[in-house]
Formats: sequence, C-alpha cells, structure tokens
Amino acid sequence: MGYRHHSFDRVRLQIASGIEDSWIAALWQDCVNTTNNRICRWQSPGESGPEVYVKVYRRRPSHGLLKRWRTGRAIKEGQGYLEFSKRGVQTVPLIAWGEERHWGLWQRGVVVTEAIDAITVEEEYTAGENVELLRDTAELLARIHTAGLTHGDPLARNFLATRPGPIPFDLPSWSKLTPSSQREDLIRFLGSMLQLTESRETTQDLLCRYADRIDNLPQTEEDLLQESQNYALRKKQA
Repeated sequence: MGYRHHSFDRVRLQIASGIEDSWIAALWQDCVNTTNNRICRWQSPGESGPEVYVKVYRRRPSHGLLKRWRTGRAIKEGQGYLEFSKRGVQTVPLIAWGEERHWGLWQRGVVVTEAIDAITVEEEYTAGENVELLRDTAELLARIHTAGLTHGDPLARNFLATRPGPIPFDLPSWSKLTPSSQREDLIRFLGSMLQLTESRETTQDLLCRYADRIDNLPQTEEDLLQESQNYALRKKQA
C-alpha cells in the first residue's frame, strides 16, 4: 500500500493512496477535535472511505518539553506497522498516521487502521478457553522475532483472533530484535498468558511452541517461566 503526505493547520499526516483529503478532515473533526476518547470506531457518513479505528494520543500535564520535542508514539506506531509489513508479518491495514505540533512541540497524534471484525485473543480465550489459539499466538510471536522484530507489548489483548491465524496490533513499543528485547517480549507474553490461563503447565507449553520455531532463547526456559510468573504477580498486585 502506498502513502502520501497530507498537511492541514498544524497537522502532518501520512495517508494511504486513494483516501480523500475531505475524508481525513471529517475523521479528524469527529474523532480528535470533538471527543476525548482514546479509541474511536468511525465510518464516514458518506461511506466514501473504509470503516476504521482511530487511536488518539493526547498531550498530558506530565509531558515535559523534552518529551514533546521528541518523535511521538503515533509516528513510531505507524513506522512499526510499515516495518512489520515490510518483513512479511501481517498486521491490521494501516490507513493513516501522524501528529499535530505547535511551535515544534507535540500536541496530539493519531494512528488510523482499518476496522477488522474480530475480537482479541484474550477475549476469545476467555469465552471458550481455546488453547490452540494461544499456541498459534506463540508461533506468531516466534515469526515476529525470526523477522528481526519485537512487538514490545505482546499481551493477549494485543493480538486479534483472526483466521487462519492471529495478527498483531497496537505497536507503539515495537523495536528491532536484540537479546534484551526478545527476553522482554517473552516475559510479557508468557506473563500475560499465565494471567489469562492461570496455568503454569499451559504457559510452559506455549514457551515450548515458541522455542520449537526459533533458533535461540535469550534465557533458559526455567528462568523465563520464573520471570514470567513474577511479571504476572506484579500485574495482579498493581
């Protein structure tokens, strides 16, 4: 999918080819200017464009000047979707991303993705305890890592339970693969699965599925399982 630059007021966006400027203007008005919602599911009244999810990053009082000078999370997330696609990892289709700045300081950012009618892996497992879906997600994480990338926040709620296999979304924390980022991804993933299933045996099975599809683990399996258990406990107590 190709993208083009589009600017209005203090907003700078990259939008998918074929998306009209008027569609983006209506989306910005409905989902950014007139609501404080972080996530908005939106369809143009004239149905001139796809139905989408709009994620809005907004300035908070805790954001200092240095943070607002830096590249915002919306830009990083958009770049993540592009990099995943470039390396052959399917994600939800990216429609637009960018940010609003005033005097060079970040104000708001948006990431627009096509709406896919699927619930998350977490939701589907909760409804039916489909362990095979969790195994498929573990294999997907291994494919992401084999592609030289990490998700950054690979919790069960950040994968869609699509067919024939799950797909990742919510990518503002993605990075290139290193032993450290691989380890952090695995601990978050396994800890999330332990919270969801409340089963160390199932979590160990998921780690085995992952390990069977990748060359190296960043730690021993026992250490990863222990750190994942510590992660799940911290989240439970938070």
